[in-house]
Amino acid sequence: MQLGLSYLRTDALTKVTGLAKYADDISMVGMLYAKYVRSTIAYGYVNEIDYSEALTLPGVVNIFTRQDVPQIPFATAGHAWTLDTKKRDIADRLLLTRHVRHFGDGIVIVVARDELTAEEAAATVKITYEQLPVITCPESAKAADAINIHSNSNLLKHNQITANEPISAIEKSPHQFSKRFTTPIVQHCHMENVTSFAWMEQSDSIIIVSSTQIPHIVRRIVAQALDMSWSKIRVIKPHVGCGFGKKQDVLEEPIAAFLTLKLGGVPVKVMLSREECFYASRTRHAFRIDAKLGITTDVEL
Repeated sequence: MQLGLSYLRTDALTKVTGLAKYADDISMVGMLYAKYVRSTIAYGYVNEIDYSEALTLPGVVNIFTRQDVPQIPFATAGHAWTLDTKKRDIADRLLLTRHVRHFGDGIVIVVARDELTAEEAAATVKITYEQLPVITCPESAKAADAINIHSNSNLLKHNQITANEPISAIEKSPHQFSKRFTTPIVQHCHMENVTSFAWMEQSDSIIIVSSTQIPHIVRRIVAQALDMSWSKIRVIKPHVGCGFGKKQDVLEEPIAAFLTLKLGGVPVKVMLSREECFYASRTRHAFRIDAKLGITTDVEL
């Protein structure tokens, strides 16, 4: 490639003509559809689940709760695997949970023969909770009497990076400034909703089609979440309707793979609504930065 020349994108023609296939454009014979029942509280525990009414709806195939899924914590970040256990991503997710850690946590998943029936059945599920105080800022999370969101600590990691002697340089600067900078949570607002579906082949391999940006990492994490050999998982990434980094995490691929495994290998699709993409998937984290700057008379920072 050379500067100053115009190049045709390799995928331009298929996209502008509507020929490009995205994950939700692909359907299979006998495909089932799954919908979550999500927590309506931000923190606490599930006491009781009543899905008896959902089971009576024609077209409902099965309903799963935490008791039905593997109790194998897995990570979701789109980072490479390492043999150094100290450098691995924190494995803190389950396929379904009774320990609610955020509004919209996945409690129950309903599988039906069509998407509308799955939605209607999910809406009939009744859940009672033990609601606990919510942590809304880093200071509250660090308090001595704070509830631990996870088992050990609310501190995920502490890193200290030093270059040269910044403290000494700031103290010697004639102009010093201290300020707190903040950014809000940001949603990626990609055009395509989060979509995954999975089925099994006769070789007992699981095939996953997903609107992901990280197919190889999805393969590894799904295998870890289901305690399977990595070689038994294949991930297909069709055209992706934007991601902007959000689809660089593992999202609904593990639950889609679990469902086909439990339901005899039939294809099962999990697609989040636009609302779920906002409140029950990934965001760019909010930042709070306390910075101290020193400026010399020569305007060196």
